Amino acid sequence: MSDQRIATGLTQTEPERLGEHPCVVVAHAGKQHAYRHAVAVQRAGCLERFVTSGYYCPERLPDRLFARWGRADRALRRRNLDGLDCRRIVRRWRLELPELIARRVFGNGAFAEELVYRRDAKFDRWVARRWAATGNVYWGFQGSCMESLRAARAAGKIAVAEFATAHVTLAIRLLAAECEKHPEWADSISNFRFPDWYRERLEQEPHEADVCIAASRFTKNSLLDVGIADERIKLLPLGADLGEFSPTPRSADGPFRIVFVGGVGQRKGIKYLLEAFQKMRAASTELVIVGPLMGSGRALEQYRGCYTYLGRLDQSGVIDEMRRSHVLVLPSVFEGFGLVIPEAMATGMPVIASTHSIGPEIIRDGEDGFVLEPDDVDGLAAKLDWLAGHRRAACEMGRAATQQAQSLSWERHGERVAELIGEISGHPLGELDDQTRLQTCHTR
Repeated sequence: MSDQRIATGLTQTEPERLGEHPCVVVAHAGKQHAYRHAVAVQRAGCLERFVTSGYYCPERLPDRLFARWGRADRALRRRNLDGLDCRRIVRRWRLELPELIARRVFGNGAFAEELVYRRDAKFDRWVARRWAATGNVYWGFQGSCMESLRAARAAGKIAVAEFATAHVTLAIRLLAAECEKHPEWADSISNFRFPDWYRERLEQEPHEADVCIAASRFTKNSLLDVGIADERIKLLPLGADLGEFSPTPRSADGPFRIVFVGGVGQRKGIKYLLEAFQKMRAASTELVIVGPLMGSGRALEQYRGCYTYLGRLDQSGVIDEMRRSHVLVLPSVFEGFGLVIPEAMATGMPVIASTHSIGPEIIRDGEDGFVLEPDDVDGLAAKLDWLAGHRRAACEMGRAATQQAQSLSWERHGERVAELIGEISGHPLGELDDQTRLQTCHTR
């Protein structure tokens, strides 16, 4: 792959593409933030197709039948996003159904994870065979894009891979070390004991792309470490729904409430938070844990009585708990981004996050939160004690956090997506009027 191709974002094998408007095929096996990304590409007038394993379109058959059944409709609405044009969507539910059934019957264990890996590989092969070359830019996502990136490049298209978390090599190194340090928590650490065949796919993916999209500098640095050139990596932070996660004033009186939101396991550094909470000297403090339990939960037993566990909550429940709390703590050992960080900041509270997340890029240390190494238990306890003892200052930091979170709205994310498409393709989208952009891809 030549430097010229990377620098311009244009292929040498199809020089005629120089005169074309970017038409982007977005492909992702699953959900995560891919729906938001597809909407952003659509609003930029560049969405050729959104290819996914499962999506709910209540206005078309057979989904319209479920739309009349209230309970099914409510469940399926989680696989839908307002504003995304169903005419642009291609889906293949049968790739995802085995995993969904396994989770329902056996829970979130090794069997379900194995089915996810197989889903990703089958999805990737299908996209490579049928969809990767149908636009002039192909945008895949970590875990399900190795073969489709190759197919796009072979057809002379621009191949883009997005990485929401850091590279698998760093994941294995950090999380394996965490298992050795704290073996009692080992069963709570997932997504690094991959089958060899799947690990090799993850290792290879960034090397198959013309451009790698990283959600944070932590993720970018992990790509640099495995030999991806700096000029091939673009930063694209995720966004938060600032309409839902709106600010609420906190009282300076009453118990000081600390909240954790995420998978309850050592990948998110939960042990370090529990130890820091036990070391706190401040009186009248509460620790509330929200999220699915990872692993057996046996390691939590020694901390019984020092926290309140609420389990998995829907988004409205998470928002309510955030608004009732004074600080969110996310001491992740391995993250990549950490969407709850801007979400919590948007509700009006400071956040203490680890260096292995978007924290260092959004949190202004001492102004709207703090950033610490994941295992800095003493430092975390000291910051929590300070916040608990300076409640009015903590409220001021929360107000500053709300302002800072505005830079990570989904609307701003969409603007960045449009800017990146223009940069990668060599066609700044601002040079085209909206009607021209819409007609260019949607009438192909």
